Amino acid sequence: LHVRSRRQRQMCIRDRNIMKSFKKDLGEAISLVSNIEDQLKINFLNGNEKVIFYSILIREKDGNNCIISDVIKTSKLSRSTVFKVLKKFESLSLVSLLQSPEDRREFSIKLNI
Repeated sequence: LHVRSRRQRQMCIRDRNIMKSFKKDLGEAISLVSNIEDQLKINFLNGNEKVIFYSILIREKDGNNCIISDVIKTSKLSRSTVFKVLKKFESLSLVSLLQSPEDRREFSIKLNI
């Protein structure tokens, strides 16, 4: 601990208690997300796939139509990566894809959960 001042020691003790509480809360949040992923049967997805899944979920939660450009922007992944994952999701019936009649590069995405 700090030898210089009582105030520094008090702050260090306070910060240690805050970190213990934060670690406990973070552990509970991770456990909750893991349980939800188990219930949705998406616990087998890899990291990029989860990022894409949650990007779509966030967009839909806000009541907005979700297109592939939104997912690319939110996930910060390449178009080819997002497209490959969406095709995998479609084959697993996790999403429905509808190609835009105006722009053949765009797809409207709908989660099937």
